[in-house]
Amino acid sequence: MSSIIIEKVLAELKNKGATEAEVVYSEGSGVSVSCRQGEIDTIENNEDKSLVVTAYKNQAKGSASTAVIDDVNVQLTVDKALAIANLTEADEAAGLADKDLLATEFKDLETYFDNTRTSDELVDMALDANQGAMDYAQSINQEVTVDEANVQVGEGYSIYANSKGFLGEKRGSNVSASVVTIAEQNGLMEREYWWDVERNIERFPALDEIGRTAAQRTLQRLGSKKVKSTKAPVLFDPSTAKSLIGHFLSAISGSALYQEASFLKDDLNQTILPEWFSLEEDPFVLSGFASRNFDSNGVQTKQRHIVESGVLKGFVLSVYSARRLGMQSTGNAGGTHNLRVQSSQGVDANLIKTMNKGLYVTSLMGQGVNSVTGDYSRGASGFWVEDGEIQFPVSELTIAGNLKDMFKALVSVGADIDLRSKIHTGSWLIEEMTIAGD
Repeated sequence: MSSIIIEKVLAELKNKGATEAEVVYSEGSGVSVSCRQGEIDTIENNEDKSLVVTAYKNQAKGSASTAVIDDVNVQLTVDKALAIANLTEADEAAGLADKDLLATEFKDLETYFDNTRTSDELVDMALDANQGAMDYAQSINQEVTVDEANVQVGEGYSIYANSKGFLGEKRGSNVSASVVTIAEQNGLMEREYWWDVERNIERFPALDEIGRTAAQRTLQRLGSKKVKSTKAPVLFDPSTAKSLIGHFLSAISGSALYQEASFLKDDLNQTILPEWFSLEEDPFVLSGFASRNFDSNGVQTKQRHIVESGVLKGFVLSVYSARRLGMQSTGNAGGTHNLRVQSSQGVDANLIKTMNKGLYVTSLMGQGVNSVTGDYSRGASGFWVEDGEIQFPVSELTIAGNLKDMFKALVSVGADIDLRSKIHTGSWLIEEMTIAGD
């Protein structure tokens, strides 16, 4: 049904004067179950569809969308897209990808699994996660409150097609679970969480272990205090290290580059990280969270090194941003694909011991990153380390530096690789940063 709608829409756009056109149809469904303190809180079902129509008239672009897929609303959406194109000024970078860039190979990337579960089964999963947190706290004679244990199962399907004859389909599934717990000591509250995600529910970890980890992380935070302001090594755990890669990706994205809002705009083919560091992009990882045969422009995705031996080898470009920069699309409209940090010097099994003394960051707050200069300042909490051992939890700190300097001061990456997203990395040890506390 959806492919028939798309063919009709493309034909209609051509008949009404569009020189080029593209259409995206998507649909998704899911179930979410949450509980608190062993009692079911909510059970929610969702189902949605959308159609996005883009018309080009000699590089003037108009887009419109609808969530109601029937003849009347589809026709209104087509007419609105054309009307907007008629009112828009031409943009020389606008338009579809060149035909020779469009995907022609469609591998089975194993991104979809039938995760069908009854509501009762999902409730049992959420209750198991809740109970795991309670059991752990009781086993060490502590108390925690489960603020929320949540389980979600969902799936989605989409088609991208354009007037150059391209039509590609994507289908994916996922199941996720999270537990948030609260503990109190001397009138002070600490709140932490843990979560996991998989495409295939049969590979999902034990739910009670997710709850156990959430409770453990919360109880470890009790008694947090500040440290005196200083300069010291900073170890980012895998989840916070991913945020550093996120800042890096933002700086090499096409939109930041053509707006000259990037601290890495002049660093293509320059050394920006240690020579032992590489960052690989692989869109074809089986069951990867960002596995794609084609990007949002229909461009063929490719395996490549974005950073190789410390050298920035490529940007992250869509068709539009590439044209603005006088370059070629890298197949990244819609974002990057599965990323993996590689280290030719090997990964460190115990970065806390390697650091010896400094701050181990497990949580970051605030948005204090200047994308133009690379200046970095964010709230942080975690643990203070001395003699290669965790001494006590810390909070209400600010860590500061410059991302360019931080990248070059990367000492090592850890063996504790986090696989729960499209970015796979272990912890990052930065040689020195400014730590503001008392």
